[in-house]
Amino acid sequence: MDFFCGRMSGNSARSLFALGEAGAKFDLHVLDTRNGENRSPAYLAVNPMGKIPALADGAFKLWESNAINWYVAEKHPAAHLVPGSAEGRASVQRWLYFQTGHVTPACVTLFRATNARVRAFWNPPKESPGLDGARSELARFLPVVESALDGREWLEGTFSLADIAFVPHLALIAEGGFDFSPYPRLHAWLTRLVARPAWHQAWKLLFEEP
Repeated sequence: MDFFCGRMSGNSARSLFALGEAGAKFDLHVLDTRNGENRSPAYLAVNPMGKIPALADGAFKLWESNAINWYVAEKHPAAHLVPGSAEGRASVQRWLYFQTGHVTPACVTLFRATNARVRAFWNPPKESPGLDGARSELARFLPVVESALDGREWLEGTFSLADIAFVPHLALIAEGGFDFSPYPRLHAWLTRLVARPAWHQAWKLLFEEP
């Protein structure tokens, strides 16, 4: 397998985390997105959207980080990243949609304004419209995660793609100073997640190393 990703990309880190947890063997390609390497004809043949990440497994090409993660989990069942029951798998997918449609958009607005690491890399405009709205959205969405973690360590009882999905963007707002004190279970869950070796490796590769 060939995995294409980019630095300072939470979506790339999400899939790199899953690949590490699955114990998958792959060739890593870190694209220079600031200089447009993701718009090259060679990469557009893998992902016509020109976005990262993407995966090529022989002739099979896949993009969208959660789709990549699901494929990796299916290819490596011994990692138990998706449940065996139809109910369990549907519940995990529910969390993936919740992350993509609700939590991540609010987080992106926030960390682009508050995370010094992200700002130094991308040099976004100094003006940060939508911050109040993003905080209000997270005040709606994070209690859902907090409630789900009542009496359990992981969203679906055992560690799964549901947990992996949320890590990158929550970690970036945490580094930017977001106050998680109203969500003690969520904060403890995020602390467990970022302590996992596979996340350490993904973070080091995409957020620390030049």
